[in-house]
Amino acid sequence: MTKDIAHLQMFDYVLKKYGNKELFANTRMVVEIDGKLWTGDFLILDDCHIIEVDWADNGYTQVELTREAINTAFDEAIQVSNVNVSQNRIDAKIASLKHPEMLYQEISRFVDAVDSQESGLKPLLYNAYCLDTRVKLPFLDIANKEMCLVSLTV
Repeated sequence: MTKDIAHLQMFDYVLKKYGNKELFANTRMVVEIDGKLWTGDFLILDDCHIIEVDWADNGYTQVELTREAINTAFDEAIQVSNVNVSQNRIDAKIASLKHPEMLYQEISRFVDAVDSQESGLKPLLYNAYCLDTRVKLPFLDIANKEMCLVSLTV
């Protein structure tokens, strides 16, 4: 399914933050870009902070951002979901999934319901790896690229 950068970043956040750490610790998204299959990170997540590197005064620094940095509609969707005290909470639902295809479908269903294509994060695929050519890059600029989410690695 074709996705914009914001929805891919949302998907990656939910996957990393709420996915079962025992089963899906190293799971990554697989996307098609320009006819080639790539894996990587649409964001770098450290516990609950999104990490970006930026220039500050006279050197590079790590900037800690919250999920609201992706966009406020996504942040609100998670807040609304987590008000529930049942298995319908996004964190509980995603953590309970044990099959990669169900994980893919449930995260897709959640992020597709977010009606915003804006993102405050950089349009980069970090730790990019091309499955077709076996090229590994520290990042890939994905601004203005058409991308299709096709699978998850396990």
